[in-house]
Amino acid sequence: MAKFDGVIGQELLTVEEKEGEVVLIFRDNRYIFVRLVDGKLVTESVPE
Repeated sequence: MAKFDGVIGQELLTVEEKEGEVVLIFRDNRYIFVRLVDGKLVTESVPE
């Protein structure tokens, strides 16, 4: 998954649980949002 190559080796600072999603926050100010949509995991990376 080349989409997540930018976070390989980056330190994970925080994991936040919100209503219907989990947010992974990395040291280099990258965020990965993980949510369940129609029974499938959907991810979004900011910045991509």
